[in-house]
Amino acid sequence: MTTHSLKYNLFDQLAQVSKALGHANRLMILDVLVQTECDVDTLHQKLGLSIANVSKHLQTLKQAGLVISQRQGQRIVYALSDPSVFRLIVSLREVTESQLDSMQTLLLTHLQPNTPFEPISLKALKDIKQPYTLLDVRPEDEYAAGHIPQAINIPIEQLAQKLPELDTDRTLIVYCRGPYCMWSQQALDQLQQHGIQAKRLAEGYPEWQAYSHAL
Repeated sequence: MTTHSLKYNLFDQLAQVSKALGHANRLMILDVLVQTECDVDTLHQKLGLSIANVSKHLQTLKQAGLVISQRQGQRIVYALSDPSVFRLIVSLREVTESQLDSMQTLLLTHLQPNTPFEPISLKALKDIKQPYTLLDVRPEDEYAAGHIPQAINIPIEQLAQKLPELDTDRTLIVYCRGPYCMWSQQALDQLQQHGIQAKRLAEGYPEWQAYSHAL
């Protein structure tokens, strides 16, 4: 094999992974698998995609080495193949946000809070001195798979009916899957409509996990 052909083959392998990332539905599947392992039916319910569509995308991700599967009884469960896959997604997110004006427009239009409060970063959260309560509004299975310590879990669809259970003497800091998850913003709107002090964490549980390991 010549030096040129070797170099081409190496970059062709990179291209295979890039191709696997080149679909919004596959990126959304990875966004869920960052939270917890899932079978096809669970991903179908979480994302609103057809079972056939989910299965097709999972096979593409698996062929690129981004996910692995394991049989658990009657279920075949999928998970990220390695923590480096999450780091790859974060890098993709950072490049897109810094280079595409259209991405900046989407972020400013839809993910900025409708309140005077700016999102809190994980670094700023670490420095807060006054008591607060962390509220995780992800689904119960994702909370059970892993969450920020001391966080309480009220899935977003249950929040309205469980507002009376919240300790309103402390500021609530809401988080969900990550920077592009809308649930924390929806929760913030609900809480503030009821006069409950609340702020939104800019990142989610996966970012907290990576941040805490880096300390």
